Amino acid sequence: MKAASLENRKHSDLIAIANAELAEKLNRSQEPAKDNKKKSKVAEPRTFKQDIWRAVYTLNLIRYVLALCFIVFYILPVVDPHWQVFDNLVHPQLYLGSTILVLISAIVFSRVSNSKTIEFNHLITAQFSLDVVLAALLTHSAGSIESNMVLLYICVVGCGSVVLPRKQALGLASGAIILFFFEHFYSILSPHMDIEPNYPLLVRYGLLLFSAGLLISYLAERIRIAEMIRYVPGNETIEDFLVREEKNALTAALKKTDGNKTEAAKLLGMTFRSFRYKLTKYDIS
Repeated sequence: MKAASLENRKHSDLIAIANAELAEKLNRSQEPAKDNKKKSKVAEPRTFKQDIWRAVYTLNLIRYVLALCFIVFYILPVVDPHWQVFDNLVHPQLYLGSTILVLISAIVFSRVSNSKTIEFNHLITAQFSLDVVLAALLTHSAGSIESNMVLLYICVVGCGSVVLPRKQALGLASGAIILFFFEHFYSILSPHMDIEPNYPLLVRYGLLLFSAGLLISYLAERIRIAEMIRYVPGNETIEDFLVREEKNALTAALKKTDGNKTEAAKLLGMTFRSFRYKLTKYDIS
C-alpha cells in the first residue's frame, strides 16, 4: 500500500490494539482543522479491546441493576406479605449483606473499568472471583442449591468464560463447583437449615457448570482468533501484516511532518532513537 493512500484512511483495529496511543494520534492528525469557535469532538476509533472494556462496564451496570432488584425483593414482603419473592429465605441478614456487597462491587468495578486504572486481566479475574463468592452467599441465604439463586453460578461462569482466557475460565468454573459443593455440605451440617443431601442435583449442576465454562470459553477463543484473522488479507501472516502497517505508519508520520524526523517520532509516541532505528531497519528514507 502506498504511503499517500494513508492520508485519508483510518488505521486498522489491529494497530490500535498493538499501540492505541499511536493509532489515536495518527487518526487525529488526519482530521481536518476545525474552527476554534466551533470545535467538535473527534470520533475515536473503536478497537476490539475497547469493545471488551465497554462490555465489562455494561456487565457491571447489569450487576448494579440486579443488586437493586434484590433489595426491592427484600423490601416487598415488609410492605405486603403477599409479595413474597423467596419462599425459603433462611438468612435474611446474609441475603441483604450479600446484596449490598454486589451493589458496592458493581459501583467500584464499573468506575475502575471506565477509568482503566487496573490491568484488564487482573480486573476481570478479581471481579468474577468475587462474583462466585457472592453467588455462594446468596444461594446459602435463600436455602442452598434447591433455591433459584443457584442460577447465579451459571450466570457468573457463563459471563466469565466469554472474556477470560480459556485456562482462567476453566479455573473459574472449577472454583464455582468447589464453592457449590462446599455450600451444600455446609448447609446440611448447619443447625439453622433443615436440608437433606441431594447428590444427583450436585452432580448435574457440577457437570453443567464445567460444561458451560468449557464450551463458552472455547467458542469465545475461536471468536477472538477469527477477530484477529479477519484483519489479515489473503495468506499474509499477522507478523507480516504488522510489519507492513508499521512501515506505513512510519512513512505516514514523515509525510505529516514534511520529513522532520524529530516531530514524526513525537507524533508516533516514540523516542527519536527508536524512530531512527525503525527507519534504518526498514530502509525508509
